[in-house]
Formats: sequence, structure tokens, C-alpha cells
Amino acid sequence: MNFKETENKLLIDCEKCVKQESQHCGDCVITFLCRDADSTAVIIDLDEYRSIKEIADAGLVPPLRYSEAIRVF
Repeated sequence: MNFKETENKLLIDCEKCVKQESQHCGDCVITFLCRDADSTAVIIDLDEYRSIKEIADAGLVPPLRYSEAIRVF
């Protein structure tokens, strides 16, 4: 994950995810968290990311499957 060094936060935006609308999208913790909200983006800090990873590793929520496209110039 690419956390901003100064803010220690990660923006996860489903609109930028390369797995959007795939079979992985329905099995992603962000889809799980946003299923009843109008938003498709979540901002989490490093501690929240670690917590999500722990509960996903325990099988309580789906894992984070977010992946942004890498832009090459």
C-alpha cells in the first residue's frame, strides 16, 4: 500500500481500482464497508489498515483487494 509519508493515510477509491466490477470487487473489504453508503472511497490511516488486515486474516471480513493502475509516462 502507498501511504502518504507526511499524513500516514491511504485513500482507497473504488473508481480508481483496476478490479472494479470484477469478481474480486464483491469480495473486497471496501465494498463490504461501503455497501450501504453513497461513497465509493475510504480514507484510512496506518493503524486502521493494520486492524482491517488483522480481522480479514481472521476471516471476519473480506480482504482488501484494492489495486490502482500504475501510470507510466
